[in-house]
Amino acid sequence: MGTKKVYTVNSDGKLPQKHSETSMASSDSSSTYHNSHGISWAMAAVFIVGDMMGAGMISLPLSLGRAGLIAGVVLILLASLFSGYTGIQLGENWEMMQIRWPKYRTHCRRPYPEMAYRALGNWARQAVAVCLVVSQFLIACVLLLISAENFTNLLNTFFGLHLDFCIFIVAIALVLWPFSMLQSPMDFWQLAVISALSSTVAAGLIVFGASWDMPTCAPHRQMPALTAKQFTLSYGTIVFAFGGHGAFPTIQHDMAMPGQFNKSVISSYILITLVYLAVSITGLMAYGDSMVDTVIPSIQLTWVAQTINVLITAHILPTIIIVLSPLSQQVEEWIRIPNQFGARRFLVRTIVLFLVCFTALSVLKLGLFLDLVGATTITLMTMLLPSIFWLFMQASHKKREDGLKAGTILPNTPDVETASLAE
Repeated sequence: MGTKKVYTVNSDGKLPQKHSETSMASSDSSSTYHNSHGISWAMAAVFIVGDMMGAGMISLPLSLGRAGLIAGVVLILLASLFSGYTGIQLGENWEMMQIRWPKYRTHCRRPYPEMAYRALGNWARQAVAVCLVVSQFLIACVLLLISAENFTNLLNTFFGLHLDFCIFIVAIALVLWPFSMLQSPMDFWQLAVISALSSTVAAGLIVFGASWDMPTCAPHRQMPALTAKQFTLSYGTIVFAFGGHGAFPTIQHDMAMPGQFNKSVISSYILITLVYLAVSITGLMAYGDSMVDTVIPSIQLTWVAQTINVLITAHILPTIIIVLSPLSQQVEEWIRIPNQFGARRFLVRTIVLFLVCFTALSVLKLGLFLDLVGATTITLMTMLLPSIFWLFMQASHKKREDGLKAGTILPNTPDVETASLAE
């Protein structure tokens, strides 16, 4: 195999002048590049953990019970395997795009829809953009509801204040408002570290609390009834727990070496899968069908339950910002707002956050959001679309390479080849 060439992006985010899009697209399919201001693969793994592990994790014990212990464990493992595989495919897709079309090496506000465009055409770009917006929007609603409920439980427990948690939905939205103006994950890497650490410690405390309660609670527990409907709901929640793919290309785009994204996916998924299994199994074996939405209220040690509330909230608040980033950038792209902070950008991001807050206030049902988004948009973006994009982009790449070898395509012609379904 030949060695890979490494191209360094200048401090202004542009390629050196000698590497034009046409020449690079046509002549060097094995190249990669280095973004001198990017994050490491380890930090990208932290972003993945911070993006995924939190809201879905605390609902997994109940979902495991709905599916049945053995079937639920198998479902979690399969969801981890499939979504981890498609996460690696997303990384390969984005690396190929940056090699074939160097314009993607500079800031790209909607990497996932652009991937759909290069694979299937403009119609796919628009469809995926809508899917991404709906998915990230509903996830933001879920996270806002959980954080508001946690604040309510904390005040009720320690101060005896029985405030409606709708108040906290609005209050949290106001606190997050200025942070929602940040441009990309590189602007808030510290929040990702806090998010990942807090969710990992919270998982350890859930396992500890459930194990502590097991001798007392297990003799009186009853397992949830197994029905087709409950199994389907379980599927939606489990897929939701692995539903971070909408932000993966954004995270990879901000890496110093995007070609190392597979390391980020594999390392983060090993940790996430182990944590999910430990939390779901211990929670189910201790509490059975007594859980409602999440495992936290079932934990009998008050200090453990409330510490978990604090940690999960510390995880969720930064994650809301991470989730809102691709959502806001897509809306800005639709209405052609410049890629600089200004009044229009401020207004759009304010409206987006207001709509998330309004939707959460209107529905107020956490389980509904979890099951709905997990079984629809996240299934598409996590389990199906990455592999479809990979197949079409690999086919179009081979089509161009064959054309270059046969002489039917000139080396300096733009890379505009697409693959048909038959190809």
